Amino acid sequence: MKFIGRLLTCALVITIQDAPSLALNITASLSEALSEVVKTSHAHPNTARLLRADFIISKFDKQIVEAFAKAWQHSEGGISGLEGVVLIVRMADGSYNGIELGRTNEHKKFTFRWQAGTIAIVHTHPNSSDPKPQDDDLVIADKFAVPIFTITNRGMYVYDPSNKKISKVIKDLDWLDASKFTAVFAAAQ
Repeated sequence: MKFIGRLLTCALVITIQDAPSLALNITASLSEALSEVVKTSHAHPNTARLLRADFIISKFDKQIVEAFAKAWQHSEGGISGLEGVVLIVRMADGSYNGIELGRTNEHKKFTFRWQAGTIAIVHTHPNSSDPKPQDDDLVIADKFAVPIFTITNRGMYVYDPSNKKISKVIKDLDWLDASKFTAVFAAAQ
């Protein structure tokens, strides 16, 4: 849906540059086309982001997993009650990067500065806590409209705001092995 909207917008810009006198007629047609795209997306709200968490998991590579490992170290292996945070960010060149934000020095919560291009939030949960994303996590994910992942000694979990579901991604500490995500993504297909 976004691709169609962008394509129509590009066509409008090119047409306006080539023939300014036709802009109003083309804008009306574009407006109708965009309205149709919006109506379709509202009729099928999960179509555009059907596999959002799965898509993000497919981007977990060695560099991103190393950022998870650093966050895990900051949480002292889930023992301290302090949480480490990693933002998964789409870079300007189209690549994906895990930006490890260090430890929050807050007990069982995290505070961070939002970064443009963020497509997911990953943070540790203490071993003594429920490993799944909790109420505060869901609020943040819904607010920013990005999946939020938790990493624990009992596995990685995700809450995807596009379908409002919490799922187990991978078991135990397997999230420390980048090769395991290839199998997880393949199984989701």
